[in-house]
Amino acid sequence: MGGQVAGFFGDVPGLVGHVKGGKLRAVGVAAPTRHPALPDVKTFEEQGLKGVDTNNWYALFVSSKVSPDVVESLNKAVRAALTNPDVKAKLSAMGAEPAPSTPAELAAVLRKDTEKWAALIKAKGIKGE
Repeated sequence: MGGQVAGFFGDVPGLVGHVKGGKLRAVGVAAPTRHPALPDVKTFEEQGLKGVDTNNWYALFVSSKVSPDVVESLNKAVRAALTNPDVKAKLSAMGAEPAPSTPAELAAVLRKDTEKWAALIKAKGIKGE
């Protein structure tokens, strides 16, 4: 590739098999802590790159018209699934880190991430195309 390094950012569950299979080499984790599926891969901060935290998460969303009782029931079912030892083990083996939360906790994550990314977009003058 003409002296260039081919690389990209991706999530651990999508890449861990390729890394462990030797097809890709992980050079860093863009999160505050090392990932359990790749414990030997240092975070970018450990490598001197401060503020590189693009850790991803997954969530279940429903219409705002769904009743609070239904939301609570769905949340309870998802939390039960994510704490089931068999499900947790399978997700962990795929590089996912099960982290069940409540709707209020998810709302806090959304607020924090929205503030973080909005500040970066403003600071860098990023415009939509």
